[in-house]
Amino acid sequence: MALFKRTKIINRSRIMREIWINREISRVEIARSLGLDKSTVSNNIGELLDIGVVVESSEGEAGPQGGRKPVNIKLNKKFGCVIGIEIRPESYTAVVVDLEGEILFSRYEKIRVSGENLIEEFTKTVDLIREEMNRKKIDLLGIGVGISGVVNSREGLIKYSIPLEIVDEYRFIEKASKLYGVPIFIDNDANACVWGELAFHRRKELKDFIFLLLELRENDPQNSRLADKIGVGIGLVINGQVHYGIDYSAGEFRSIERHENSVGQFSLTAEEQRVVESDARVRAKFLHELGRHVALMVNTFNLSHVILGGYFERYDQDVFHIFEEEIRANWPYPYPYDIDHNIWLSSFGDKAVAYGAAGMVLNKLFTDLELMEDSNTLKTIHADFTQEK
Repeated sequence: MALFKRTKIINRSRIMREIWINREISRVEIARSLGLDKSTVSNNIGELLDIGVVVESSEGEAGPQGGRKPVNIKLNKKFGCVIGIEIRPESYTAVVVDLEGEILFSRYEKIRVSGENLIEEFTKTVDLIREEMNRKKIDLLGIGVGISGVVNSREGLIKYSIPLEIVDEYRFIEKASKLYGVPIFIDNDANACVWGELAFHRRKELKDFIFLLLELRENDPQNSRLADKIGVGIGLVINGQVHYGIDYSAGEFRSIERHENSVGQFSLTAEEQRVVESDARVRAKFLHELGRHVALMVNTFNLSHVILGGYFERYDQDVFHIFEEEIRANWPYPYPYDIDHNIWLSSFGDKAVAYGAAGMVLNKLFTDLELMEDSNTLKTIHADFTQEK
């Protein structure tokens, strides 16, 4: 019985993801794409329709032999939304995203956050957003959080975060889950961006890529790490799966070119860090150094894409040319490695981490619908939907 239930859950989650990827698709097309019996698909779709998470939409095209037109299925945008939040030491960015990935509204506010008041500020932020959601009559399905640091996303704990001054394990989800009756997830900010790319690009071929998140910190006279202006986080996807490493520190980057006078992650000195935005020579030095490391990873793992987020958009085409040059210089074979059209700027701009955190939630919910079924919000939605019918 347990095996049957698990198989059913897996099939239903696969069906949900197929609907998500295609936006609108018939039962027949789902069965063909997933290799499932039509009856299995129809039964699962029936249950999803009863819950209200999907709806029947337009009729598709009839087959070459004519006959009855298939009815298409799509996600119910009105079913509920998720919140994605990026928490930084000096501010937060939050987005409310529906099941189709559309941002309904966003919020940015300057705050002061550290490990001492993290849960308090998180609660204030969510409560403000939920007030707006309640006014708009939007139901909450889950919350995703992205922060800078080493994060064990499976256990929901922050292992270490220099920006948030967390040096001992901080059990974020254990504290946060007591506050709201919906699933809550947390991940490193670069990995959150990766989840956004996986969730919202809806491209099955986007399976092996690297995401680089660049942050340029503001000079703060009270910060002892004043000269450490540059922060680069890396998210890595192998065969469609986010790679975390043995202790969830994958992507924590430090250049092998550092020396005794270096400050921060790269070989740059304190003076070079200070002028990296204004001095083209120093900026090129930084980008070439990063590009050599990217080239090693891209060529070693034979990755298909390099996606850039955060402050990379300030560098226009320079970063593309430099990365392409370094990747080709590192390529060991006589035949070309065509990477030049596969270096992208993330399309999510300054909301990349928050939007990615929302994508992480949707990805988790679609992978395991039990998470939604166990939430208090879904039980309420299901009851209301049943009464309306």
